[in-house]
Amino acid sequence: MMRWNVGEYVFDADTRRLSGGGRMVSLEPKASALLAYFCQHPGRDIGRDELMRNVWHGQIVTDNSINRVVVLLRKALRDDAKARKYIVTVPKLGYRLIAPVSPADKRHTESAEVTAQTIASRPTWHRAVPVLALVAAVLALLWFRPGQTPPTSQATAAAPLSRLDVAQSNAALASNGESLLYTASDGEHRRIFLLPGADTEPRPISADGGNADFANWSNDDSFVVYQFFDGDRCEIHRLSRAAFETRNAEVIYECLPGSYTELSLSPDNATLYFLERATTTAPYAVYALDLERRTKRRLSQPVARGYGNHFVDVHPRRGTLLLLSDHTPGKTSVFELDPADDSFDLLTSFDYSLDSAIWSHREGYIVHPSRHPSYQLLETAIGGADSAVLVSDSRRISGPRRLTAPGEAGHDYLFTSYLYNRDIETTPTQAAGINSAVMDYLPALSHDAQRLAFISKRAGHSQILIKNYETGQLQAIDPPDRGRRFLDLRWSADDRQLLANTNTGVLVYDLNTGGVRRDVAFELPAYAVRWHDANTLSLSHHDNGQWRAFHYKLDTGETLTLDARWAFSLRNDQQEILLDQSLTAFRDGQPVPELSRCANLVWRYQLRVQLDGRNIYCHADDASADVLRFDADMSMTRLPDAVHRFEFFSVRDGNLATTRVASAYSDIMRTRQPAS
Repeated sequence: MMRWNVGEYVFDADTRRLSGGGRMVSLEPKASALLAYFCQHPGRDIGRDELMRNVWHGQIVTDNSINRVVVLLRKALRDDAKARKYIVTVPKLGYRLIAPVSPADKRHTESAEVTAQTIASRPTWHRAVPVLALVAAVLALLWFRPGQTPPTSQATAAAPLSRLDVAQSNAALASNGESLLYTASDGEHRRIFLLPGADTEPRPISADGGNADFANWSNDDSFVVYQFFDGDRCEIHRLSRAAFETRNAEVIYECLPGSYTELSLSPDNATLYFLERATTTAPYAVYALDLERRTKRRLSQPVARGYGNHFVDVHPRRGTLLLLSDHTPGKTSVFELDPADDSFDLLTSFDYSLDSAIWSHREGYIVHPSRHPSYQLLETAIGGADSAVLVSDSRRISGPRRLTAPGEAGHDYLFTSYLYNRDIETTPTQAAGINSAVMDYLPALSHDAQRLAFISKRAGHSQILIKNYETGQLQAIDPPDRGRRFLDLRWSADDRQLLANTNTGVLVYDLNTGGVRRDVAFELPAYAVRWHDANTLSLSHHDNGQWRAFHYKLDTGETLTLDARWAFSLRNDQQEILLDQSLTAFRDGQPVPELSRCANLVWRYQLRVQLDGRNIYCHADDASADVLRFDADMSMTRLPDAVHRFEFFSVRDGNLATTRVASAYSDIMRTRQPAS
């Protein structure tokens, strides 16, 4: 038996389990073998060549491959990058295990309450990774709400269809069971890649000079359709299999800019179904494109408001459409559209939002990710509340697709398994003890610059955390319900209240009592929610093609409509900014044309303008990583590379907090259900 005490953990190399601190982590084989080798040689500098010989057993791998496994092992050990306690890098050589190591006896046992997590290594093509039914049951119980029936668990395994050195998403597998399409970045653009089969190298097949996504095979595998976009250019391309080498795609439709759409083909490949919206804030609607005549028609569908009708999937036999519609913010209804008679019917509704859902292989069911942040793939009965867990993952799940292997009845699915880690950065000094190995984002500095509020998923769901710079304490605030997506955080002027805009409404916290002062649900998504005064919020809705600005009274719930000229309102104790319908800015009643140099003023439900005293901050229109500062007389100073592209930022007294992507991992997975 090979068991060691490693720092605060017990590591069992035979079971590949790392336990301690109230948690247990199941390591994948390569990460476990690496830790075992470190434990056999503690305190010694170990070079990469030595690791190739003894851990990779002579297999030719790149330094990058070794580095990636070390990164995964550090995540399992929660080894802080700012103060390593376990594995340190030895420059120009390799690594050293610095934690104390000693043999462990069998008396160390794990708590029954521990939830297993999987730290992924990079196995070869089609190597199965079992997902325990116990994990599915535990996660299901964690996520159901009182009054709901928790999803039942099914013993379904998941396996990597491909695990490469890039973050992959939006997979589509040809009917031959081998040719895989997926989206990944080539360092400059998002591209469509083709992986022809086992032991082959992926190659890009989408057009050069822009971004591509949402590839889908035709039902006879003779061609591929995908979306191509670059700035204001938006196109749908069709690429025949014979043209894969030349990438000479045919433009079959010029879509409206701002439309980011899944593509679905009718069973006879004659009609393409897609989503489109007039602007980035208009609701989505579903359309049909006749591929022979190149004519488009809007299908009969539910009234599109808010986010609108935002996802579509074609039934593989009937040809009817499954449509997701968010008529109310944060709540999704599922409709069936019949293009043949131009009708639609409501199938079922959820009290949370879904980004995607597809027809199940079983009649009368749909398959979809669970409540945000989704770690499960569920199968739900249409018109009922019964759900079964198909897969539980230690990473988040998105983008399910049906999979039918040649000669088999359909019962399996593809999905993307991913882990994105964002870290918060503060200047001029770095704030210690803030970041975790998962998502930490939406930083908001208090007006006295002594506290930082942000959102974190370190608890497995979204929480508000508040870092007190004076005491060093980190306070956690749970939302009244789980599954919300947080969109913005704002301190009141006296720093006694905190508002959080979410996809289901606005939460206002009283920080003195620690409770929720108001939980406000609006009929439409709320944009640019800010404090107008201690008892009033300013916010905007987009409806019928225009903006409307409002003031909301917290004590009475009264909503006051501003003059129809105004789209947005924001203020502090030294200035007020109003934006008209063309997003022309006025300060204290006077136009400020200088703000035309700001980019994307409205972005993901936020107004990307920050007020700090008499200063105004925004993203630069010519370089989205630069921040522009306009002082009282509107003279401009550029802060180069202050943020990561259009990342959220907060400014107080010259202190800036922002977010950067620390790491992004994603793999294409497939279920392996027993044949019925």
